Amino acid sequence: MKIKYIAAATAFFATICLNVAALGSKTTTLYDTVDKEKMGHWVDSVYNQMSLDERIGQLFMPIVSGDNTESNKNTIKSLITNQYVGGLLFSKGSPQNQAELTNYAQQVARTPLMISLDGEWGLSMRLDNTTQFPRNMMLGAIQNDSLLYYYGLEVARQCRQIGVQVNFAPALDVNSNPNNPVIGNRSFGEDPDRVAQLGVMYSKGLEAGGVMAVAKHFPGHGDTSTDSHKTLPTITHDKDRLDDFEIKPFRKYIDAGLSGMMIGHLNIPALDPKRQPSSLSEPITTKLLQNDLGFSGLIFTDGLQMKGVSGEDNYCVRALLAGNDVLLGPVNTAKEFNAVKKAIADTLLSESQIEVKCKKVLAYKYILGLNHVTTIEASGLIQNLNNANAEWINRNLHRDAMTLIKDDDKIVPLKELDKRKIAAISIGASVDNTFHNILKMYGDVTCFNVSDSDALLQLKKVLEPYNTIIVSVHTTRTNFSTAIQNVMQGKETVLAFFLNPYRVAAYASAVKNADGVLLAYEDTDLAQNYAAQAIFGGNAITGKAPVTVKGVFKEGKGINTKKIRLSYTVPEDVGIATSRLDGIETIVHEGIKAQAFPGCQILIAKDGEVIYNKSFGSFEYDGKQKVTNTDLYDLASMTKATATVPAVMKLYDDAKLKLNTPISNYVSALKGTDKSDITVRDALLHESRLPAFIPYYMNAIDEDSYEGKLFNRTQTSLYSAQFDANTWARTDYKFKPSMVSQTPKAGFLPLAEGLYINETYSDTIISEIAKSKLSKRKQYVYSCLNFMLLKEVVEKISKEDLNTFVQENFFSKLGATTTTYNPLTKFDKQRIVPTEKDDFLRKQLLQGYVHDEGAAFMGGISGNAGLFSDANDIAKLYQMWLNMGTYGGEEYLSPKTCQLFLQAKSGISRRGLGFDKPETTTGKSSPTALSAPAGTYGHTGFTGTCFWVDPDNNLIYIFLSNRVNDKRTHNAISTLNIRTRIQEEIYSAMKKGTVSQETNITNTNTNDKQKTDAE
Repeated sequence: MKIKYIAAATAFFATICLNVAALGSKTTTLYDTVDKEKMGHWVDSVYNQMSLDERIGQLFMPIVSGDNTESNKNTIKSLITNQYVGGLLFSKGSPQNQAELTNYAQQVARTPLMISLDGEWGLSMRLDNTTQFPRNMMLGAIQNDSLLYYYGLEVARQCRQIGVQVNFAPALDVNSNPNNPVIGNRSFGEDPDRVAQLGVMYSKGLEAGGVMAVAKHFPGHGDTSTDSHKTLPTITHDKDRLDDFEIKPFRKYIDAGLSGMMIGHLNIPALDPKRQPSSLSEPITTKLLQNDLGFSGLIFTDGLQMKGVSGEDNYCVRALLAGNDVLLGPVNTAKEFNAVKKAIADTLLSESQIEVKCKKVLAYKYILGLNHVTTIEASGLIQNLNNANAEWINRNLHRDAMTLIKDDDKIVPLKELDKRKIAAISIGASVDNTFHNILKMYGDVTCFNVSDSDALLQLKKVLEPYNTIIVSVHTTRTNFSTAIQNVMQGKETVLAFFLNPYRVAAYASAVKNADGVLLAYEDTDLAQNYAAQAIFGGNAITGKAPVTVKGVFKEGKGINTKKIRLSYTVPEDVGIATSRLDGIETIVHEGIKAQAFPGCQILIAKDGEVIYNKSFGSFEYDGKQKVTNTDLYDLASMTKATATVPAVMKLYDDAKLKLNTPISNYVSALKGTDKSDITVRDALLHESRLPAFIPYYMNAIDEDSYEGKLFNRTQTSLYSAQFDANTWARTDYKFKPSMVSQTPKAGFLPLAEGLYINETYSDTIISEIAKSKLSKRKQYVYSCLNFMLLKEVVEKISKEDLNTFVQENFFSKLGATTTTYNPLTKFDKQRIVPTEKDDFLRKQLLQGYVHDEGAAFMGGISGNAGLFSDANDIAKLYQMWLNMGTYGGEEYLSPKTCQLFLQAKSGISRRGLGFDKPETTTGKSSPTALSAPAGTYGHTGFTGTCFWVDPDNNLIYIFLSNRVNDKRTHNAISTLNIRTRIQEEIYSAMKKGTVSQETNITNTNTNDKQKTDAE
């Protein structure tokens, strides 16, 4: 038996090697990867059991419907049992249907079927519910060639998942003709070397993933003005031009050892004087491709149902004689099968020719794993196809393809946002489009949508207040060039084209007059996403135009820019598997179920990239309004570190304030008191000896309006309003009319809906602080009073209120549009998440008014609380700190100031200069996860919020919730350690060999339970 086996294998390989040697070819890389003896045995054993009809059938690959119907199954069965076809190409359909049809077909077939895909841009070219990768023209802009390899590897993974072994890609046509009706964006571009480089990298990825790459349309379909689907195109170039240009990418593909080739239907007189279609031409398919170029892989015809060849007599027989191995998609498989049989009977074709081709097909079936056919698992197929890796690859392709072809005065990326009033106009896009939504994540952008030129022209009056406009073109239905030029007069303008670049020719005048022009190539969500990020500098722009557009730009044009702001991406971009963060959602749902909070926002940024930005739950426990990423939360004591500290840093940086200066130098109420020596540093460290709390509101309550005490330790009918866990308050008191009004009036500030506080009441609070009792010794006592005083310092020096100062110096420049005090002055109430139902003081559900009583009675603006924001906008400030003072191409603070404030630590507590930090003393509770390094800084908030910045890992973690809804006594967020457990999940995800994603890490020394002092 062994002797027969070796003899058979030797005979098979002698045949193959003789053919390869005769043709001057080398074997392909895929061919070289397998055990030749084992392959030879399998090929011969299968071949020897075949009838001549079965051997002929192996050379046919019909195109069949992707519909999973009995009728279609019968068609497939007939092709397999009557014509013994060697493979199938499914037309459009769904992954589930194709998987089920493939399973059925493989069960019917005696010899395993080679299943192919016409997937030039992945499965989505033919199958719904699959990843929509860019087309080749867009990929041609990418300068990081290795991305194409990983793209090919991912497409191969998806192909194998649905039982596909062969992908009819890449198109190596050099698109030198802008009027080409069939290639266009299917080509990588007009430079043969770039087409070759990108095509080879993609193909290597495919084949590394176990899928045969098939280059097409040999010898090059790029310079045609007609479509071979409809007629036979003619290419009139001479041999030298063809060799240097059209054929060059195919030569490099062959030299790279790649395995498949598709012959196009082309009339090329310089290569075949008989003017035969190239797919039927022996001079092209055998002499040129195999003899001259040395290709030894599997050769497929292009679809034989195409008009470029289908009208030819006996086209399948002629295709085999020309040198093709596989006949793809004949119009009538049964008829052409019989034609081949007749050609053999008539000695036009020999059985030895059939043997070589059949064994070659079988060899590649073995190479591609078809010696062991496995059933495709249809369950969960869509989810597996569209996994996190597919998303990551797709995002990287889109990001790196963005191409800036014009950038007068370096307008892109946009800078100095506080000086810009920006409008974005989308032409031909949906109202709620991704481009606009991402633009608004970077700053204050007013968006408009138009569908015709008249509507665009009507915007001119509306656009008068704006000095910067971003115009995006998403349609080819109408030329809007004139209308665009009209509205952009006198404005700095950036144009973004979500079109095939050739279409930009119609906008040549608009491009000439624009300040910045971005090519985004396709009108997909990811193209819109990354175009918006590119315009604001969330990502560097590195793309180069893959083609020339006459009068507009040349091939290779592309202006590089730098990343200057946060980007929005997936965890894989920073080396974290998305699945490793799944535990966060588990913890959040646990918290919502336990009524720790009704909803929340969570943001994680690493290495300058936002990798997690999600909202969960609802505004309240009734579930009526779901939380979105753009809703505003009351930050509570996060205000200290997010408004007051940066304000102090700015004054320090400008040499207007020293940390050892007594606060009494700026707050006259402290002069002559025992608090006159309290310094700015003391207040920042909470080492001022001030008490933790004073009842800020007492001077506003009319003591004559009630009898007895205001508070009680137990609940009664009189003391019905719960103030804290062990305190109940009466509600039958009245406010002093001089201090609180129920109607708006001059000199009064909003306190709550229908309540207004005298603007002088803040002086009353400062006076009460001045009268408060100091502790006897210097120690750490967390107190909001410190930051109320620091607000006064900032306002005294800057001569502005704290809100104005931080808006002008930070938030407006950062593009942090939602970060503000008194949010109802800017935003609709329905965008602001409510906090407590305050039964004691304001007697209403607080929505848009600060929860903290001290800040409320100071008119909503205080140093200890009062700031509202969504998670996205405050992340910009924290990233500026990670950047040591710079963001968006501007310097906010010097590195020296950042280093001092962000790294300083008290000698008697864990606190920093205005920041909280991890507890490093053994046995003491820490406000952070155990894994947070000692250099981490941040703050928590009483409403159920926190942020932590970890410079060691270049990491930002933000958690915003309204745990005080509808009562402040809800404390499950602390007892369940929600915030610290989520933070620990992040560190766990960053570690290799991370624990199971379902594991929730808890530790008695790492919890929220004892953080009241920090909030």
